[in-house]
Amino acid sequence: MQVSKILGLALPSLAIAIVMAGCATRAAPNDAGVQIMEQHGVTYASGGSDEAGMQSMLAIAARFNVRLWMVDARRGKPLGGATVVVASQEGRSVLHMTASGPLFYMRLRPGAYRLAVGYQGRDQIREIVVARESLEMTFRLPVNTLEDDWLLCNTPCPPP
Repeated sequence: MQVSKILGLALPSLAIAIVMAGCATRAAPNDAGVQIMEQHGVTYASGGSDEAGMQSMLAIAARFNVRLWMVDARRGKPLGGATVVVASQEGRSVLHMTASGPLFYMRLRPGAYRLAVGYQGRDQIREIVVARESLEMTFRLPVNTLEDDWLLCNTPCPPP
């Protein structure tokens, strides 16, 4: 099920991503080398694909009250490219982005939200409440690899 359907949005995910990407703006430069962006009043940052990126993200973590870590469910390896969608309790889209690395940080106003993280068409949804304490969540996302699509047989195939 697509994230847009889960959140009750009528537009297909691709259309939402194109529209929402146009709404993102750079919020502020920083010394850590990570680009901090803003969409609909939500400040966010994403990265951590390599050691330098990981260190840069960890250096700015305290600036954000919701911190996500995405990993391959089977192998436990860091996973970039997941879709992150946040909707208000009323169903209004607050943030819709694709993470550029396994770490995705955001600063949300206090309140209740629906958070959906998806990868390869499989979504995980969590209801979250943002309050005083920061939230740290790990999403273990199933990943289909080319080897998952192969059928292996122990017997030789008949000649054509």
